[in-house]
Amino acid sequence: MNKIKLADMKWLMLLLCLPFISSCLEDLPAYSDAEITKVGFYHRFAGPDKDVITGENITVEKELSCQYDINSDAATVDVKVTVPAASGKFTEDERSKVSQNKLWGYFNVSTAAKVTPIEGAPTLGSPGDWSTPRKYKIMAADGTEKIWTVTITEFTK
Repeated sequence: MNKIKLADMKWLMLLLCLPFISSCLEDLPAYSDAEITKVGFYHRFAGPDKDVITGENITVEKELSCQYDINSDAATVDVKVTVPAASGKFTEDERSKVSQNKLWGYFNVSTAAKVTPIEGAPTLGSPGDWSTPRKYKIMAADGTEKIWTVTITEFTK
């Protein structure tokens, strides 16, 4: 009688187990929402404290108060921004420097959606000029696209 080699036995076991490994996989549906659910803005500045390693001033960020109206049908967001009162490292001098021309914006979007600035809109998380309406393309996981317009309608200091 022929003996089965150990290497052949390993291949045989692998082939027998293969259907069990792949049979549990199922395709999940891709998300189709391309929505903006929240908008916010920050002012960033070099604070008085220094980094112990580099000796450079540590960047401080102050979140601005935002009230927004999201119109999903029209794909628009109107934002009222209020600069908070000076406190702590956010001094009156620093507060006076806050303007629509240099704000850091952020959005919350639908699950697995991708945000792309268009028509010269600033990249989110980078300083940008928000003195005019800005357009962003939101692409859902399934490829659905929606062009949104974000406008700061009021800016109060």
